[in-house]
Amino acid sequence: MHEFLPFIPAQLISSISIIIGAILGGIFSWFIAKNSTCKSIETQSKIEKTKREYQEQDKELKLNEYATIIQLDICTSLFQSLRMLKEFDGNNKTSIYPVPMNFNYAEAIVALTKIFNLKEMSYIYQLYGIIEKLKNDTNGYHFDDRHYTLIKEDCEMFIKKLYGTNFSKALDFDMDKVSYEALFDNEIIKVEYKKVLIKLGSIVARIGKSISEGKSSFL
Repeated sequence: MHEFLPFIPAQLISSISIIIGAILGGIFSWFIAKNSTCKSIETQSKIEKTKREYQEQDKELKLNEYATIIQLDICTSLFQSLRMLKEFDGNNKTSIYPVPMNFNYAEAIVALTKIFNLKEMSYIYQLYGIIEKLKNDTNGYHFDDRHYTLIKEDCEMFIKKLYGTNFSKALDFDMDKVSYEALFDNEIIKVEYKKVLIKLGSIVARIGKSISEGKSSFL
């Protein structure tokens, strides 16, 4: 450089070269740091997005589980009640079938408070009151007349709660052929309970489809 600028002292040229080099080095370092920061932010954003999607899917899976618990408890109890009541004869002789009930049902109902209104929640709780009694009475059955009577009354109470004045029509179901869905998706069940049970089914179906497609679109 000194050959082209002979009138400038060599020391000054050297200093200028150092300054220019430092400036260029700083500029390049800034670009590298900026690029690294951008990549870090982008990576972090992707991680956060994936985390949110995972949390959302986890909530949907839990909601699906809770809706399934309630739907299964109600439909199983209804099926068993109809089956036992149809088999009772004049001498109170019948096969006693177990009535399972998930002990997390209260937690499951609370988890659905954002989906069901207060009246719908009340309908579900009313059914569980009978289901719990039916479960306890069938578990306590000892081939005695007292429990036959209790279980028969429980079955009648549960079926009347759902079908009301159509109680006798509900006994026309062929228990060897009828599906759980057909027990509530019909014209003889009370409208309010029909809506609740269909709503539970739609939650399970919708979330199941969403999860299978890898989406989180329900909530």
